[in-house]
Amino acid sequence: MDFRLILIIMLPMNKKEWFSDFIRGTSFGLGMVPGVSAGTMAIVVGIYEKLVGNISRLRTDFKKAAMTLIPICLGAVLSAITLLIAVHFGYNLAPFAISCLFTGLLLGTLPIITRELSFKEMKTKDYVLLVLGFLLASGIGILSLLSKIYWHFDLEQYFVEGLWWIYPLVILVGFVAMAACIVPGISGAMILHIFGLYQPTADIYLGENSIFHNIERIPSGTGITLCLLLGIVLGAIASSKIMNSLITNHRQKTFEVVLGFVLGSIPAMYLNQDVVTLAENGGVTWIYQITPWWEYLLGAILLIAAAIGFYFVSKKVIKKQAQSIDVSLDEPANHQ
Repeated sequence: MDFRLILIIMLPMNKKEWFSDFIRGTSFGLGMVPGVSAGTMAIVVGIYEKLVGNISRLRTDFKKAAMTLIPICLGAVLSAITLLIAVHFGYNLAPFAISCLFTGLLLGTLPIITRELSFKEMKTKDYVLLVLGFLLASGIGILSLLSKIYWHFDLEQYFVEGLWWIYPLVILVGFVAMAACIVPGISGAMILHIFGLYQPTADIYLGENSIFHNIERIPSGTGITLCLLLGIVLGAIASSKIMNSLITNHRQKTFEVVLGFVLGSIPAMYLNQDVVTLAENGGVTWIYQITPWWEYLLGAILLIAAAIGFYFVSKKVIKKQAQSIDVSLDEPANHQ
């Protein structure tokens, strides 16, 4: 294979722009961290409009849009893999502390969502939408926990066995997760986490029972990965227009549901399938029973630090959005 030909195809004439998009694309990969919105990070580095715009143009001008998306996607994949490994081992080492980190990240990005809402004008039906979003997110996490405790519904085990219904489920969740990435303030990885699919997906390639240690997992692991990628691709193609339409025509109501969903994700992080282990005799062990004191302290520190850090990131995003609006309003006047 002539790798020079591949480079010629992948690299446009403007190599500086290509590498700039590649570096900025790595920010989108931060969406692999539950609590970090890929859309938010894309806005911070100034690549959000370019990303969403070219996804929408894939049908009308596939070659040009695909060539533009290649460096962004490569950067995103590279950082996503790196962060997935880091989060996986971090969660296995200190699950409560990592959950606190995720909580801090979520709290820090709330200003991006709340600025879209006019609380003084909200009526009963608006609060109903907010509550429904909260119940949906928290309910998914709590239901997955209860199903494991009382019905021994273990997604990790079902992933290993490769049961047939896992595949359409993964496609659906991948679709929803990608749709969430389009909305600034929503974390696609958090969708996987509250559905109880984040750790099982990571365990396909990481850990003692991965496909690299257990060759019997290769067929199911490969199939699940392809289904997840299919869901992500379908979500990217469909959601860019759907979410744009919702935000354009029903902005207030959309963000009411989004705010409720984000708030509901917080209890779902502490109440899901990952927080309990089932013994062979049917006993249940909670991670909070075996969490050392230093992890509670570390968790508190991470939560506060992440919330403060991403609060300033959120303010930067809001400032960028305000500047882009001002520029768009000035353009007609400049043409006259």
